[in-house]
Amino acid sequence: MNEILTTMNIKSLITSIEKNLDDFYVICSQHPNIDSNLSERIDWINAKFADWPSCIFRVDFTNQNINTEIKKIKSSIKKGKIPNGWTIGPLTKPKDLEKRLIKLGFSKVYQQSGMILELTKLKDLPIINNELEIDLVNTEVKLAWWSKNVSEVFNIKVDLDLMNFLLKSDQIKLFLGFFNKKVISTLLLFLSAGVAGLHAVTTLSDYRRRGFGYMISRYALLHAYNLGYKIGVLQASILGEKVYKQLGFKKYCDINSYELVI
Repeated sequence: MNEILTTMNIKSLITSIEKNLDDFYVICSQHPNIDSNLSERIDWINAKFADWPSCIFRVDFTNQNINTEIKKIKSSIKKGKIPNGWTIGPLTKPKDLEKRLIKLGFSKVYQQSGMILELTKLKDLPIINNELEIDLVNTEVKLAWWSKNVSEVFNIKVDLDLMNFLLKSDQIKLFLGFFNKKVISTLLLFLSAGVAGLHAVTTLSDYRRRGFGYMISRYALLHAYNLGYKIGVLQASILGEKVYKQLGFKKYCDINSYELVI
């Protein structure tokens, strides 16, 4: 284990992986195009005019009748009142909630690895492809390019009004990657919970396995490091995990998504 991580509370860092994501959802909830419920028991957000971001998150059913609470949520999902997507991570209570969800009709639809990197290690990383030109999103035109790329890669509808709102936050930085003057990569950097979180990292399918995801991630993390951040976190897909291990990220937990089978 490296020097910075040995002097920090590892358990706290692991929870920061999920908290960084939760804090992002909370910021999104402030926009009028997002329906939301934020409480001590359960939080959810639902995009009115887009596919993302919509999910149930930050659940704490301590001292609750857990099965009864889950059944209430099932009913609300079936009625279309709340989103059919449930994020489970190290902050979720109780710890056996995933098993309870499966017994009550939910199915795991997405598995991600919660990963951590000490940013001081970035200076030792090689540049494996210098063909990618990286730029900050700071105009409406660039934001439209960013949104189009994310929409194409993830096959989702993105709300431009919401993204314009998010771009005004000092905690959020959006990056574009250009190859031969074409936008092929994106990234969202979210600075919260004391860490730098990577989100919405994309590369168009025809340009993968050429180091572009590595390079835009490296660039954004160095940006965060220059702002004073010491730790980077992310939630990696099975395919993405290989890229992030090249950057030095290590897996510390799972972040899973469940949906009700309807």
